[in-house]
Amino acid sequence: MKTALFQIVRRLAADPRVQAKAAEFYERAKPGAKAAAAELRAAARDVDPRQDPKGFLRRLKQGWTDRRPS
Repeated sequence: MKTALFQIVRRLAADPRVQAKAAEFYERAKPGAKAAAAELRAAARDVDPRQDPKGFLRRLKQGWTDRRPS
């Protein structure tokens, strides 16, 4: 069963239509991923996650709620 599933996934990955869809998804998701990474870096600059994990999560949550449309 494991081998059969692996073969199916391999064939799908080799399909140019699937590759095109994956590339399209990647391009659409890239700006959001970069913004999330920047938010994580900013939160880590403000609050050291190793010293104050709860404060770090609070800072992240604050950033998310500030960006959220009302």
